[in-house]
Parts: sequence; structure tokens; C-alpha cells
Amino acid sequence: MSETDVVPAAPGRLRRVLPRGRRGRLVLAAALVFVLAGTGLGTWAADTWPWPKDRYCWGAWEEDSGPGFLGDGDDGSRTGRETAPTRERPTGSCEVAITRDDRSGYDGGKVSIDQKVAVEYGPVPEAVDARLAMIHDGFLGGDMVSLPDGLPGTVNGRGGLLVLPKSCDAKDGRPTVVTMRASGTYTGGPSYTRNDPPDLGGVRQAAVLLVAAANRGMTAAGCAPDEPLRVSSPVYDLPGERERVFSASDDVCGIRGLRLGTQDIEYQTSAVTRDLQTCSVRGDRDGVTYLELAMVARPRLAAAFDGITGDDPVARGWRGTGTIGDQHAIVRADCAGRPATFLMGASTDTGHLAAFANAAAARLGCAPVAPEGVAR
Repeated sequence: MSETDVVPAAPGRLRRVLPRGRRGRLVLAAALVFVLAGTGLGTWAADTWPWPKDRYCWGAWEEDSGPGFLGDGDDGSRTGRETAPTRERPTGSCEVAITRDDRSGYDGGKVSIDQKVAVEYGPVPEAVDARLAMIHDGFLGGDMVSLPDGLPGTVNGRGGLLVLPKSCDAKDGRPTVVTMRASGTYTGGPSYTRNDPPDLGGVRQAAVLLVAAANRGMTAAGCAPDEPLRVSSPVYDLPGERERVFSASDDVCGIRGLRLGTQDIEYQTSAVTRDLQTCSVRGDRDGVTYLELAMVARPRLAAAFDGITGDDPVARGWRGTGTIGDQHAIVRADCAGRPATFLMGASTDTGHLAAFANAAAARLGCAPVAPEGVAR
């Protein structure tokens, strides 16, 4: 046989001599890289060998698993911090941070990117204002849509909220929720900064990330259902486009008689369904929030507001019960055979809430919530 002849190994022979199990494979990989380092191939081996990938958020998300913020960064770094919930302390948080500094800006100027995806696990706050600020201001805006597959929550391309099953309720009955928020800034030079949240991969992928974190959190807290929660359907109901308001007498949120008496604003409405209707009104130049409105009728999502509507009507002649605070108002009333919760933020003008609540109630086929003459 010449030196150039090669004798193929017998079938199965190579498999038999390789170590079995993950530990054996890693030991072999380390040995190969060590040997290759002396041959000039060590750098290639270290860069291309399939090492175990990092996992984040209690193991829910894997490096390079799809969304941009989990992929390979160019010149940046990605770090994770987390505190998992437990049976004794059913609260937790996790965070993935991405940072990058380079000279890719205009005229070679320095560019800094700081991004973060943060998840919180725990019961809704006890205090009325704290609970409304957490849920209404953060997760019931006009750009939010219902989670698919009947899951009780909302989502957009930057995060979402999911109300967990009753098995995860706090001892005092408050529902436990999982929230996810993406935020970030892009700084190019001393006088230019803009919002630059990390890429979550779109609305449906954001829903998948949220539900994956919720499943891991429930398992750690010892309250997971027999079957894990799943996102299997597309997100069909998307929010509407932003609409400019050019006259102080124009209606907003597509509701007749709902006027703010100002211009240079814009509004956006969610997909209007029997479970959810939201609208946000903001300045079209400065982005300042003028009004936030929401109707929530999906039972488990509405349960996040249990216990904070009080025992009295908002005012004389109103149906149901409710309260008006410094920044928020909430009313709950029976509507089409189930309770519906109507919320208002960034304003305490009951005329705005009345116009919205009565329009939503009429669409659902139930009696007006506010007395005639309040809405204007």
C-alpha cells in the first residue's frame, strides 16, 4: 500500500471510540483545540467550534436564537443579570444589556449604543395609582394588541404584559404578571440622542419571548400549569396607523364627541375587539401624552384591576363603580354579560372618559356607562 492510500474506517468504528455524553464531547473538544493550537489551527478551532450557547432570563432565551438582541454583536457586548422567583419569594427579574461604542458616526464621530430588555415577575401593586401606572401607562397604549391564542395580556414590538394563571396569584389574591420592556439610546456626538430599543423581532416574536420567560418564571416559583403556555398563532389584529389632528374641533380616537380642544396632536387606536380597545393621544412634535384610554373585557386581563375600583360610582348617574385619582380614572361595569373595565390616564376630565366608555359600551351592545350630558 502506498503512502497516499487511505483505508476507510469500518462502519461504526469512529462512533465507538468517541466519548459518549456531553461531558465527553467537551473533553474531546478541549483536547483537540489544545493540540491544534500548536499547529496554527487553534484560532480557527476556537472561533468555529460549537461551544454551548449562553442563556438568559432564567434559561428562557438562548444566544443566537432569533431576535436581533440575542444575536452576534458587531463590536459590542451583551451581559445578563437575573434574580429568579422562588416558592418562598415569588418575585424576580432579569435583564439583558447590550452596549457598543465605535467610530461609525458622521465624519467618523463616536457612536454609543446602550440597550436593554428587562423582565419583571411578581404580583400587581396594591396601591391604586401604582397599579394603574404600571399596567395602564405601560401596556395599554394605542400601539398594543392582544396576545394571540387567548392569552390574557398585551404586546407590541417593544414588550408586553401577561397575567398568569390563578395558581400563581399572591396570597392576598392579587394576580401575578410578567412584564417585558425594551429600551435604549443611540448617542452620536455631544448633542444628538434618540431612542433606540433593541430588536425583539416584531410583535409575534416579542410575544414568544414574553411567554417563554413567563413559563420559566412560573416553574421557578412552583406554580406552573400542567401544560406550558404557548404562542402558536399569528398576531392578526394589529393597531391602526397614527392619525393627525389638524383642528381643535376634530374628534380623536375615532369616537364622535371626543375632543381635546387642541391641535398639533395625533392619536393611535389598537385593534378594536370585544376584549380590548385602546387609544393614545400625543403631541405630534414633542410626543407628550395628552390622553390614554382603554377598555378591557378579557376576564383574566381585567382581573389585574380587581379590588381597586372601590364601591361607589365615579359620580352621580354613572353605572358601575370607580375612582378618579390625580393621574388616572377607572370604572368597572357589567357589559354584555361580563364585567368591563374602562380606564383613563394623563387626564381627569370625566367628559373624555364618558365619551369613550359610552362609545365602547354601545359597540359591545350594553347600556351607557356615563349619564347623558357628561360626554361632550
